[in-house]
Formats: sequence, structure tokens, C-alpha cells
Amino acid sequence: MNTDITPDHSSNADTSKNAGRALSSSPRRILVVDDEPAARVLANRVFAEVGFQVTTVQSGFECLERFRKQPHGFDLILLDLSMPFMDGEETFRRLREIHPNVVVLLSTGFMAQERVDRMLAAGLAGFIRKPHRPDELLARVQAILEDVKLARAGCAASDMAASV
Repeated sequence: MNTDITPDHSSNADTSKNAGRALSSSPRRILVVDDEPAARVLANRVFAEVGFQVTTVQSGFECLERFRKQPHGFDLILLDLSMPFMDGEETFRRLREIHPNVVVLLSTGFMAQERVDRMLAAGLAGFIRKPHRPDELLARVQAILEDVKLARAGCAASDMAASV
């Protein structure tokens, strides 16, 4: 079930709004994958308030279905590790099969270091522990997106220099 949730702007999120002004003028697109409805609502609120286009899904299966349709449609995927039927690790593995450069931030309350290390070695952009504060979540996502932007700009500059 896909749930695109309209944010409730009645909460006080001045810190998040100010932090969001550092984003580029084009809206960032994020896919939030979590089986907990409250986690999806919170993430949607945090990101929508600063101008992200947010899509939320409740399972790894829905994530893969959406991602197959738009493999370049998201700047980042926020992925819960512990979900029924298909966990975050399996979802991540399958996402990488579809698009090897997909940017994924893992969100987890219980962390088995061995699993996280394995995922980091396979290209995971990072992880954040639950419960997380909205400002922490936003800052972590923005930092990863900035790192990706810089890395891609560096690769483009290297490619241009090599072709000269």
C-alpha cells in the first residue's frame, strides 16, 4: 500500500525549516520505506516541511515495485532494517541489483553490527538509529545528499580532465 501523506504544518519545526533552506532550489525526492505508520508520518512531515517530494511505502516489496518503475526517481531512500516478509537488508540488495548507485540510508532501532558492516561494504550510504529526532534525521539526509553531490561533481570533473 502506497501512502503519500500530506504533512501537518501545525507543528513547530523552525529548526527544520531553516535547515531546509540550505537545500538546492530543485526539490529533492525521497522514498521512505518503513512498516511503522508513525515512522512514515514523521519522516513525511520532516521532509515535506523543507521542500522534499516524499513518497512513503510500508514494505520492501512496495519499495522495489516503485523503484523499478522509477529507478532514477529518488535522490535517497530511507530504509527501515526490520520489516516483516522482506527486511531492509534484502530490500537493499535488490535495490542495488536494479541500480548499483542507489543512495540508501538505513534506519534501525536494533542494530546488528555485522549486518550493517556488510551493507556498508555493499554501498550503503549510512545509517541512523531509531528513535531519531527530526532535526537529526534531516541533518543526516542532507549530509549524505551533499556528499553524493560532491562525489558526483568530482567524478564529472575527473572525466572532463581525462578527456582534455
